[in-house]
Amino acid sequence: MQLSQTVSQTNNQPSLRSAHTCKIGKLFKERRQILALSESEVASEIFVNINYIKGIEQGDYSIFPARIFALQYFKKYANFLNLKLDFFDIYNSQ
Repeated sequence: MQLSQTVSQTNNQPSLRSAHTCKIGKLFKERRQILALSESEVASEIFVNINYIKGIEQGDYSIFPARIFALQYFKKYANFLNLKLDFFDIYNSQ
């Protein structure tokens, strides 16, 4: 798997994104849409910043300040949607 080395326009950090994280993010988005929930509804329901929801759904973890935040919010969102997914640790996949 290739790690994208693009630079985010908003925070000038390398993008922590891969084909695998994008595929996982698509599963989150599809499940949310099946449940007829908006990103903002999910964010307010589980008390998570909407940008983190978007980051997970886009498979781009550069939005998170550290690995532990990505891991914990991934788990929280997966549990809310009743998805049984393992966190793909892009931070250690290089």
